[in-house]
Amino acid sequence: MSDENPSPDGNISATMMNSTNSGPDYEDSYYWISLPSVNNEVDVFYVYPTVSSNPDGSMNITDDEERALAKGIFDAQANVFEPHANVFAPYYRQMSTAVAAGPDMLATDTMEFKQGAADVEEAFEYYITTLNEGRPFIIAGHSQGTMALIELIKNRFGDDEDLRERLVAAYLIGYTVTDEDLEKAGLSAAQAADDVGVVITYNTQSVTSEGGPMLMAGAHCINPLNWKTDNTYAPVSENLGARFYNDSTGEFLREVLHYCDAQINLTSSALTTTIPEGEELDIGPYSEGVYHRYDYAFWYRNLEQNVADRISAYLTLKEDAGDE
Repeated sequence: MSDENPSPDGNISATMMNSTNSGPDYEDSYYWISLPSVNNEVDVFYVYPTVSSNPDGSMNITDDEERALAKGIFDAQANVFEPHANVFAPYYRQMSTAVAAGPDMLATDTMEFKQGAADVEEAFEYYITTLNEGRPFIIAGHSQGTMALIELIKNRFGDDEDLRERLVAAYLIGYTVTDEDLEKAGLSAAQAADDVGVVITYNTQSVTSEGGPMLMAGAHCINPLNWKTDNTYAPVSENLGARFYNDSTGEFLREVLHYCDAQINLTSSALTTTIPEGEELDIGPYSEGVYHRYDYAFWYRNLEQNVADRISAYLTLKEDAGDE
């Protein structure tokens, strides 16, 4: 596990930030959940989903309780990348659950979301110019983290061939990624288990669910059990293991082999599944069968294997290109 990296003098960085929740200084390790030792050939830049319920509308990234929530979900999700990559993860002033978008407004249109997305882009700029040192990298997120990363790839990748060439893959899970997003970023959606420089995305729900606010028209979807984009059914035997955590604390709870199946609904673009009979899951504020909270957990071991496969494919491709 990566260690949290406080400033050498404790909370001095927190006291330097004023009560208006001013922006982070990513030169200071206090504003990073994870600044790992570099032991792998590939990095991951990971952005956590919504954890804050701050009534002010934005996460207070100097508040110990809010920081602990971000660290908890980091431990629950970013573990999937750590066997194969160096995982970097910033704190950012994300939009909290206290923000309500208007009836004709997407969450991405709110001032609070835009502030958080700007923090993510600033953190990425610091990472890519100072910490990355030219290594290939993955970007990964979930929910609001994915929302911020979609803005990042649209703003930064479309005009930067070097970034696109060093991108192993983008795991933009738990929100809608459209053709328009991909076109602006100069990227394409994944079509198989080992294509590289591509975007992996899906939104998980039950077969009977009508879907949640993360799944919108035009969404791309890939099946994380068989890595197909059609409606080929993947039985539970292809599920290498679901892994459940307490998302608030990062405490490991259980692992279940062959937990659930998967199939893409080509009409809604949802990744559908049937969980074991009698299983009771806390799905939070979402409607029936919206398994948004489990977009990593259900497919954990398959994702872990896929990270290894894509990294291997990328490094082999670059090695072969260098031999020509």
